[in-house]
Amino acid sequence: MESKHKNALIGALLAVVFVMAVGYAAFATTLTINGTATINSSWNVHFDTSKTTTAPGVVTPTTGTGGTDAPVGTVGYDGNLTANVNATLNQPGDKVEFLLTILNEGSLPATLAAPSVSGTGTTTCTGNVCTSQAGHIQFTVENPASNSLVANTGNTTIKVTAEFKNENVTSLAGEESAGITVTIVASQAQ
Repeated sequence: MESKHKNALIGALLAVVFVMAVGYAAFATTLTINGTATINSSWNVHFDTSKTTTAPGVVTPTTGTGGTDAPVGTVGYDGNLTANVNATLNQPGDKVEFLLTILNEGSLPATLAAPSVSGTGTTTCTGNVCTSQAGHIQFTVENPASNSLVANTGNTTIKVTAEFKNENVTSLAGEESAGITVTIVASQAQ
């Protein structure tokens, strides 16, 4: 009888050890997943910096009625998101129009908001237009022609106009210059 009890005790101990081993294995198991992931999308919304004052259609000056000196306008870029627009006007009626092109060369579609405008004078924005007045020169900045840019090839334009705005002045002792900064405000399209 004693050997039956020994065998039963040994069997019970082996069963306990087996259950403990299975339980430990179940709680100590670590799942490890190895692999790599690649993101192939890119963000690249910017001004077309190749279109400066020498590019056709970017700067269009109109000479006013009070003289023969043509107004002058220049566009420069500070990085890819900021355009510096400057105008030199000589008499009432002088006007320079600028056409700034925005490109989306990234693989994500983009949505454009109204551009951020700052200048040396007073700047106010209402609706689709911002104006900045410095001396006799008033800049008018319109919102982008389209507020959505498709991926890879999307483009649109922003029209900026600089005008001699004080009709009571018949001439200036010299030219008058002013400038503004136009910054793109873009986000990923939903």
